[in-house]
Amino acid sequence: MFISVWRPADEATAVGAEAVLLEWLAAVWGRALTDPTGLRAWARGDAAGFRAAFAVFAGVDAELAESAAGWLLGAGVRPDDRVLWRGDAADPCLAALAAIGGRLTGEAARATIVLARPPVWPP
Repeated sequence: MFISVWRPADEATAVGAEAVLLEWLAAVWGRALTDPTGLRAWARGDAAGFRAAFAVFAGVDAELAESAAGWLLGAGVRPDDRVLWRGDAADPCLAALAAIGGRLTGEAARATIVLARPPVWPP
């Protein structure tokens, strides 16, 4: 059994998508990583392995895994978040936003996140 020694600094980090993904990777995927830095290093070093695991974790097609990771891990979009998108309306990354449950809005007052370019993960 893997027991992580990493302890998140605050509640927001503890319940964030990276922390949840770390726990899921250890419990379900059999990939024990020590902390978010290790997660990011693995994603950079084994992009195909990361995409395969993330696709299962997020319930998205493998083709959407990279951009979905950007939305979920990079921008912190959660299901039912409303994103005011100031970027290109034809950007294919928007399909990944929908796949993880985020929604586009045209009303700034209703937005929980405002972005002008696709979120990138790992940073």
